[in-house]
Amino acid sequence: LSRGLGDVYKRQVLALISEALTNKQIANRLNLSEATIKSHVSAIIAKLGVPDRVGAAVFAMQHGLVS
Repeated sequence: LSRGLGDVYKRQVLALISEALTNKQIANRLNLSEATIKSHVSAIIAKLGVPDRVGAAVFAMQHGLVS
């Protein structure tokens, strides 16, 4: 994931996806709209080339993107 401001949120969203939080829970945690979270999740999935949010979480853990 690249380094723009939106990517700071994408990294946070990826970490929270890896904790099995829902979009609504992530939105509440980050004080963002659920629509914004859905957009970030879609971008993360596309960028990582994985089929879904579970794939994103697995990728993140396997590649040390989250702890």
